[in-house]
Amino acid sequence: MDIEEIKFLNAFNAIPNVGAVTLRALRDHFGSFANAWRAGANACERFGVDAPARDAIAAHQKIVDPDRAMQKLARGNIWIITEDDPAFPPLLKEISYPPIMLYGRGDKNILASNPHHAIAVVGTRRPTPYGLEAAEHLVEKLVGAGITIVSGLATGIDAKAHAVTLAHKGITIAVLGCGVDQDTIFPPENRGLAQKIAESGGAVISEYAPETPAVKEHFPMRNRIIAGLAQGTLVVEAREKSGALITSRMALEENRDVFAVPGSIFSPTSVGPNRLIQQGAKAVTDGADILEELGIDGLSAMRHHAALALTGEETSVLNLLEEPASIDALRQKTGFATGTLLSMLSVLELKGIIRSSDGDNYQKI
Repeated sequence: MDIEEIKFLNAFNAIPNVGAVTLRALRDHFGSFANAWRAGANACERFGVDAPARDAIAAHQKIVDPDRAMQKLARGNIWIITEDDPAFPPLLKEISYPPIMLYGRGDKNILASNPHHAIAVVGTRRPTPYGLEAAEHLVEKLVGAGITIVSGLATGIDAKAHAVTLAHKGITIAVLGCGVDQDTIFPPENRGLAQKIAESGGAVISEYAPETPAVKEHFPMRNRIIAGLAQGTLVVEAREKSGALITSRMALEENRDVFAVPGSIFSPTSVGPNRLIQQGAKAVTDGADILEELGIDGLSAMRHHAALALTGEETSVLNLLEEPASIDALRQKTGFATGTLLSMLSVLELKGIIRSSDGDNYQKI
């Protein structure tokens, strides 16, 4: 979609009561969003746009300047991708009701990269210490294998999933039920976390225009995007009536995997996951359970992902270890001091990429 069309699509999308169904109807009837904008609200009435949307268009066309709206996005470093953009997430196109566009901050290209290696992690806003520990344990293993973590930036399990991913240098995507501009992000206490996600190779996205406030009606719609972006959804803790359970149901409806962390039968926050397991969700106690379901060799994936995060010097040492080599041999080939080499070798060994043998020899695994 060219920039002119995106400009008018953005203008329409910023109008309350104008959602993806109305937007597609406008485009299909008028041939373009530019034509629809110029035709005005009266023309909309003739092909069946409902009254709330029509009234909203009539009111907002008088005050919205499409050019200024685009300039405002640029000032906020906010990008737009549409459903025909190569960066649009391929798995998201497959859901029953895909968004027509996404706003975002951060790296938009990650949305379309390795789509089958993304897992949504969701749960209660009021987790127990067990839930937080379980989320950290599982997310750390998934991130170590190169899995992208998708969540909703809510307090509790969502925020924990994002934070653990960042701590382990992984990629995470936050899906919002409000605008992605920094002053609108909800909850306010997670605005700093959102900024870190955008600056660390991840993305903060929403189908709602900037400055759109978070209202309860937005969150079920947000949840379908969380489920739609990932091959599977992991529920850590969730009460009997929970947004996390809505997300898992949407995942099932889209033929995606659902995983659940079992918990105490006496804990209200474990009612949701335990019930999902009764209904056929896979019970998980380790990240390897999820990797196996995705057909990923966890150990090989973790080694590969660790190798991608090495410095240039560490990579040069690793490349010399296809065959066993001693520290003396490595020092002669690299010119590195013994202390420097020992430090690098310790890092490589801790990451599970090399092993030591006979005391002084090292080899790539």
